[in-house]
Amino acid sequence: MDVEKNFPEFLKGEWNLKKGLLAAAVLIAALLVVKVVLSLLPKAIFLFMIFAPPVFVLADAQERKIKRPFLWAIFTLFTSIFGLTVYLLARPEIKQKVTCNFCNGEIEESFKICPWCGKTPVVMQKCASCSAEIKSDWKFCPGCGSTIKSDVASCNPSSNQ
Repeated sequence: MDVEKNFPEFLKGEWNLKKGLLAAAVLIAALLVVKVVLSLLPKAIFLFMIFAPPVFVLADAQERKIKRPFLWAIFTLFTSIFGLTVYLLARPEIKQKVTCNFCNGEIEESFKICPWCGKTPVVMQKCASCSAEIKSDWKFCPGCGSTIKSDVASCNPSSNQ
């Protein structure tokens, strides 16, 4: 096994005092870098623990289009995990997006017609027994096999919530 192939180019070949001192200097410099990195690691972890919750809250609040996301982030900055917990409990749910069966446009569940193509999308309903998604014209539930009643009340998605 050739040990020299893993060495940097300047360390290959004959060793002399100059190469030995250079290798020692490189080793000492590497150890100093490691020492500095390890001494900064606790501070970096501390800063991460301080700034990670407010940054998450700011990004999440902006994604959910919450009013005043910066106030939530500042609140979380000063209250840390407690503020994060309050935010997670108070934030609204993201509205579920559905694709139109006709044009594959993205629509919300509450839309009666597709704003892209103008057609009425096929809305999946929930089975009263197992909450599996079913179509209104089906006779049996594919999830549990129960008979689907024709009246809307038994399989209305709002009645299961």
